[in-house]
Amino acid sequence: MAALHLRRYDVKRAGAIPPFLLAASVVALAATGVGAQSPQPPAPVFPARVDLVTVDAVVVDRQGRPIEGLTEGDFTVKENGQPQTIAAFQAVDLLQSAGAAATEQRVSTNSPVAAETTGRWFFVVFDDVNLSQFATPRARDTLVQFIEHTMRDGDHLMLAPASGGAWLSGAIPADRTRLIDFVGRLQGDRRPDTTAARIWDHEAMGIALGRDPQALAQVARRYFENNIIPEAYPTDPQTRKDLDVSPGIALIRTKAQQVYKEAIQRLHASAGTLERMSAALTQAPGRKTLLLFSEGFIMDAAQPDFRAVVESARSANAAIYFVDVSGPEGMVGKAGMPGGSAEFGAIVDERDATTALAFAARESDGARSIALNTGGRVVAGTNLAAGLARIGADARSYYLLGYTPANRKRDGAFRKIDVTVSRPGAEVLARGGYYAASDKTPPRPSSTTLDANVRTALESPFGVPGIPLRLASYAFGSQPDGTLRTVLVAEADPAPLRLESKDGYASDLLDSWVVVQDAASGRVERDEHVIEISMPPAVLEQARRNGVPIRREFSLPPGHYAASLVVRERATGLLGSVRHDFTIPDAGGFRVSTPIVTDQFEAPVSGRPTPVPIARRTFHAGSRVSCAFDIFGAARSPADGFARVTLAYNLRAADGRNIAVSPPRPLNSNAQGQVAVVLALTLPASAAGAHTLHLTIHDELSQRSLDIEEPIMVGK
Repeated sequence: MAALHLRRYDVKRAGAIPPFLLAASVVALAATGVGAQSPQPPAPVFPARVDLVTVDAVVVDRQGRPIEGLTEGDFTVKENGQPQTIAAFQAVDLLQSAGAAATEQRVSTNSPVAAETTGRWFFVVFDDVNLSQFATPRARDTLVQFIEHTMRDGDHLMLAPASGGAWLSGAIPADRTRLIDFVGRLQGDRRPDTTAARIWDHEAMGIALGRDPQALAQVARRYFENNIIPEAYPTDPQTRKDLDVSPGIALIRTKAQQVYKEAIQRLHASAGTLERMSAALTQAPGRKTLLLFSEGFIMDAAQPDFRAVVESARSANAAIYFVDVSGPEGMVGKAGMPGGSAEFGAIVDERDATTALAFAARESDGARSIALNTGGRVVAGTNLAAGLARIGADARSYYLLGYTPANRKRDGAFRKIDVTVSRPGAEVLARGGYYAASDKTPPRPSSTTLDANVRTALESPFGVPGIPLRLASYAFGSQPDGTLRTVLVAEADPAPLRLESKDGYASDLLDSWVVVQDAASGRVERDEHVIEISMPPAVLEQARRNGVPIRREFSLPPGHYAASLVVRERATGLLGSVRHDFTIPDAGGFRVSTPIVTDQFEAPVSGRPTPVPIARRTFHAGSRVSCAFDIFGAARSPADGFARVTLAYNLRAADGRNIAVSPPRPLNSNAQGQVAVVLALTLPASAAGAHTLHLTIHDELSQRSLDIEEPIMVGK
């Protein structure tokens, strides 16, 4: 194989692929005859234009049931009160799917796929920073009910804790158990003050910002009733002035400042995650449903978070639903509130009972505001299941409307959108507007801040197709610390790159980022490289056929992972991204390394050529292909220490015909009982379509067996 002359400049860390094959058992397989691959149905396309404003609208009747069968003529769209001409229309009805495959695949790509044709997607922010230990069980139970009863076969879910860490995605029914297990590990981080000295977030905001003298008086009376500060009776203006700066009032103001500061920090974390998740959904067309499981947060209009979230959600056509899990009983009887038990302090003074409840009820105003301003709902009360079912119905049937704004000014101003239908009693849920484009140059991020486009691409479950990519993972042998040597292999299509000719070589400079997230622990591994491409004509032609190889190595413990790769051309800013889910198996027991199915080989230093891991799974008819893997954990004979392992395999076409079959054959092991296998396959010249290589590995001593299937696509 000719070298691609790629040079990597390590930004954080680098790794080379170490040798993994021992003395291999080599078996030749000659295949003849194939079956054709079933063609995939074309996906409907909603027209995309730079000047087209797209609005998703859910239309329901008085009982909250979706109204289907509406036409373009039933809708009226106004922008800032002015009627607009609907230029594009599509009714979307996501019918029951027969099921969804697990999110894990041998190879993941960023090929554009219309989201509305691949089942419903739900996106959940578990607001652990605003969830107390008291509300956490209800939040988890409600989310599990949503996964078990509202989500149906064919649906997908992406779940992110607001505090950070891994974002988990999965499909129903294949990944239901894994999703539920992940939810069971989530825990609220907030530890609210349950003493009589508690100051509610909304009270603290009013006191800290000097907006609400009544809040200060109310807290002072509550503190006096609970003997936290002494009572004082002002009899003249000077005394009242002195009281205002007395140690008791100063204590309240100091604590209010601290409570307000902590509330804003939690708001930043929750709103920041909502904004990032909304931004990550922008690449996919159609309506997105984003659920916030939370006790809510305050509404401080001075904070830029609210505009950022609403703008991001509107850009992505994401409706945010606030699922209030604080409890159906409200605030009555809670610590420091009317009806609170003596364990937590005296009952609130009767003069402040109504005001205290009003303040407490406003603790979630910020979350409610975001939901209502993005076309979503607030789900609260005793029967959350009914509200979740309604959310599921909203996501099943909706309408996409597109119009070219009559106002073409690029002023960055907010444009209000109003969507109505000509059906009596119908209610329309749609985003309330958007921010117009602007010619102002956005501020440049600091050198220490990850570019927003790169961050969004790393977090998106949908690939960015600017640079076509495919990505695969390989888990090899175990290491002394219990981790497995893991290699991520990608290939980038050079077609859209602006390659420059330098001394007869095609040259370019690419920035690349890889993020690997451990779903169980939340651990995140990062790898950042600069790739310099320099290819002679023959190698460039090969890269155009097979892609430019990109490889990264990690040491990972057993578990489930999601890897995201972003590649950006430095000269043009052209960007591509792909997400890949994979599992690292337990290092112990009877297992095999990830099989390498390849037609690329490294020149031999001694012995036979070494198969090279690739992401591609399509091979030309008549080509030579190898399947290479190591076998670990086989039992060893007490007599000589060697393993006794056999291998049987067959190559099968898509129509079920066996192209080639091999009976069980013994394999040779080394002195440590490890077995390395390289199967040599010659695909017939008439081959075409999808095939599957079935492997059956049997340990003769322990009577254990492994069955493995490897997909192979044969093209002309």
